[in-house]
Amino acid sequence: MFSDFNYPASSSSLEFYRGSVLRSLSDSLCEYFEDALIVAQKNGEKAGLIVAIGEAPKVAKEFKLDLSTLKKSTDLLMPAFFDTHFHWVQDDVRQMPKASLIEWLERYTFPEEAKYSDRKFSSVKAKRFWERILSVGTIGGLCYSSIHEVALEEAFKHAPEDFYIGNVLMTMNCPKEILQSPHMACASVDNCADRYKGRYICSPRFAPTTCPETMQTSAIAAARHGCFQQTHLGETKNEIKWVLDIYSEIEGFEGVKTYTEIYERVKMLGPKTIFGHCIYLDESEWKLLADSGSRIASCPSSNAPIEQLGIGSGLFDYEKAELMGIPWALASDIGGGPFLSMFDVMRSFVEQNSVAGRHTATFTKALHRSTYKGAELMNLSADRGMLNVGYYLDAIRVPMPSGLPVGANGEAVLEALFGLIPSRESSDTFVNETIIRGKSCFRKEAVA
Repeated sequence: MFSDFNYPASSSSLEFYRGSVLRSLSDSLCEYFEDALIVAQKNGEKAGLIVAIGEAPKVAKEFKLDLSTLKKSTDLLMPAFFDTHFHWVQDDVRQMPKASLIEWLERYTFPEEAKYSDRKFSSVKAKRFWERILSVGTIGGLCYSSIHEVALEEAFKHAPEDFYIGNVLMTMNCPKEILQSPHMACASVDNCADRYKGRYICSPRFAPTTCPETMQTSAIAAARHGCFQQTHLGETKNEIKWVLDIYSEIEGFEGVKTYTEIYERVKMLGPKTIFGHCIYLDESEWKLLADSGSRIASCPSSNAPIEQLGIGSGLFDYEKAELMGIPWALASDIGGGPFLSMFDVMRSFVEQNSVAGRHTATFTKALHRSTYKGAELMNLSADRGMLNVGYYLDAIRVPMPSGLPVGANGEAVLEALFGLIPSRESSDTFVNETIIRGKSCFRKEAVA
């Protein structure tokens, strides 16, 4: 990535990047450098680790560099994304009609996922999907595959190391083409967790399609192998009624009062479990999540109104999550979400919450929840997700907004940046380059 910007007489152990930089430091602080200099390790195990970042003249003086010899990029550099909830096998159904969650699953999603039993089909789709996700600037995240181990294997062949992937577990209330026996599902978890170690994420789809025995066995396997867990919770009111009706007939669950209580009983709650959506929770459920250290992936573009190409689920109450001390980050939820780009997710988050009167939902907050907080949900945040000293250079290069006022702050730059994206569709082609640990893994000019 630095090849265009190296200082010819620099130390062979360092690389230099000069250009405009936007970095997220917190929910309320996004720092903009009109002319920044980043210095990173070039070689060895720490290749790509940032050793200096700041105003170009100051950093150049520190490293005894002639600033006039450093070529300045015309683009804007900003942190790369972590998407904490998406289904790679749903890429082809993300814009299918979504009158309701359950209908969309039954009519489009389940038949699509059944196709992934075929290795050749999965291989072709996996190669294309993981190229696409890198092209939108997403370099890590938490991903659901289909039930099939062959599809999971193909995904792991192409996904970079900071994507954790799990095959969904489905043992009831689903088409026979994607129905597993409890024995088959439990054996698959053990096999895949043993094979893929910490990159495997145990993934019961959700309580209405995964029997208690399977969910509990999966939770035990996750603890034994040190894996994360993921599932869905409280996305729609109809879903919640469906879940509770099902479990009222299951022995040992007759008295269950809430959706979250089901997951508690099968030992799924905990600090390495990420629940998608969490829109409709009562006070006891918020407390269960908070007390257990569980985490939430919020999917605003997926849960958006139907006219905005979402499922129409509702709006996640991030203020309540923060009040309760529950970690959360943003996610695309492909294919419930219509576009893979986290730029579209961030825009949806800001616009929907603005309509709801939540004015702390700024672009600054959206960026932090799409970068550092995503890495934090995955326990990667010690050195990932932020452009700062001691962190790896995980970044994207995007077009630079023109006409910014002198001394523009980060929020103003972000607003101008979103103004450069003419349509939601174009957010998926907005990134010019994606960098992981200082190395380019996608470059639009190279593809062109």
